[in-house]
Amino acid sequence: MSASIIPAMQRLIAILEAENSALEEARIPDALALLGDKQDAARTLEHEVAAANDRREELCPCCPDDENAAGEDSPAFPYRNLLEQMTELGNRNGELLQRAITAQKRVIELLTSTPATALPQNYGNQGSYAPVTDRQALFTSKA
Repeated sequence: MSASIIPAMQRLIAILEAENSALEEARIPDALALLGDKQDAARTLEHEVAAANDRREELCPCCPDDENAAGEDSPAFPYRNLLEQMTELGNRNGELLQRAITAQKRVIELLTSTPATALPQNYGNQGSYAPVTDRQALFTSKA
């Protein structure tokens, strides 16, 4: 990995933290405003990782692939905390986005659905509901 990957990871982490905070507080417009930045940060990180892999192959084309190496010898060891933090934030972001989508769908359903009953509701002279009878109500709502 390359040192230029660290700032790219930190930028993406900061954006995910901000987006998660907005989603937790149901500030959907704020979360949507971060979408472009998040996509840009993810693209930048992807390019940095690809560039680092290309440089590694150019410097040592005959070296064995140590992607499966574990422990302190792994090339990813210095970045493990950032990787874990980014993964955790990404998973939480997915959960929060799914929750926001579900809530938005429910609001749309409530706004576009027809009332459960088509019977008129009668209001009596005491300001409360009156049973639907043959007597005339003070006010009848057709809503």
